[in-house]
Amino acid sequence: MKNQIPSIEIKGIDILTEEEKRLADKLLNEYFPKIQRQIKNIIALKVHIKEYKKEGKRKKYSINIKVINSTDVFEANAHDWDFARTMHKVLKKIETEIENRFHPSEQHPNVKKSF
Repeated sequence: MKNQIPSIEIKGIDILTEEEKRLADKLLNEYFPKIQRQIKNIIALKVHIKEYKKEGKRKKYSINIKVINSTDVFEANAHDWDFARTMHKVLKKIETEIENRFHPSEQHPNVKKSF
């Protein structure tokens, strides 16, 4: 992995195929700059990949992600039968979690305040 992240920990990477490992690396490096713009002082990024409900050649993936900075911990998880879709889901969820925590007033921009 390109180590743009101060500390990255990926548990369960050994269950992935080489193609899935490359995809995970690509997606983490694609999403990380966006996350880093929202959270300046990231201490660690932890990803936990599990598979369950094997049905023939199909596997269901469960991915948990945790972004830790000096003051907060942001967590998201997703599960799906397709690894790429699961990675995208969990990375979008963590972005949304961070956005909601830092900018709650922007969630309802059309609400007018009356005084």
